[in-house]
Amino acid sequence: MLEIINKKVVLTRKTHECYGCLKEIERRINAIYVTAKQDEQQMRFHLHEKCNKIIAKDKWFMGSGLFKGCIKEAEKVLEVVESINITADEGLPFI
Repeated sequence: MLEIINKKVVLTRKTHECYGCLKEIERRINAIYVTAKQDEQQMRFHLHEKCNKIIAKDKWFMGSGLFKGCIKEAEKVLEVVESINITADEGLPFI
């Protein structure tokens, strides 16, 4: 389980990979710098401000739901769910 120790807003001096979406965080923009601990190992990473808001807002990411690429993975699952077409004529498996 990933334990967040500290978070702060920083102005990036170079490009970084976002821990949540795995996309590039450009230099000279605000990002969230996170210090965390996992299995007694200290780690540091950056998040886009938007990714930080998504993680803070969604309770699924609390606990074991927060991992490298978690937002990217959640978007893939959402795309699969949204691609399922159920018509009113089809019987649903539950009442």
